[in-house]
Amino acid sequence: MSKSPKELKIVSRYLLSKKDRKKLEEEAEKELGKDYAAKIQEAERVEIAIVKHPELSELYFLDNTLAFVRVTGDGFIPSLYYIYKVNLSPSYPSVYVDAGAVPKILNGADVMVPGIKKIEGEFGPNTRVLIKELDKARTIAIGLSLMSSQEIKTSQKGKAIKTLHYLGDEVWNLSTK
Repeated sequence: MSKSPKELKIVSRYLLSKKDRKKLEEEAEKELGKDYAAKIQEAERVEIAIVKHPELSELYFLDNTLAFVRVTGDGFIPSLYYIYKVNLSPSYPSVYVDAGAVPKILNGADVMVPGIKKIEGEFGPNTRVLIKELDKARTIAIGLSLMSSQEIKTSQKGKAIKTLHYLGDEVWNLSTK
């Protein structure tokens, strides 16, 4: 996400109907997994916020907590705040980055091949991945792979993952309000 929170403007926010909630459950199950669909089903309040933003189109709140967002052209991604709050993580493959890459990623940079020290799971290009600190195994970002896991393992340079959401970005900041 871009670093300027001024760009994120909520145009409208409303409760979803039972029919729309069911459709959301089905879509979330496909993109985020059964656990997210169950959280939607369990929630007393399921709201959608339509936003004016160059990269986001919708925000989804479960019981007043931002649970996931729809990224224009990239589908759903979970909110890191929600991952930490309810201890629920999508079943995405993971890449672990060294300590030198962490501050750059937390400033919005994409993940470069040399910073990746470990990969869990096999994936191809255009796959959502969790980006974790090597030392603490803490999820610091969610990204979209630009290379397959095999290409990353055999490459020595290049951009490997486009960062979609990271700790401290505008989605995180909106979640913590």
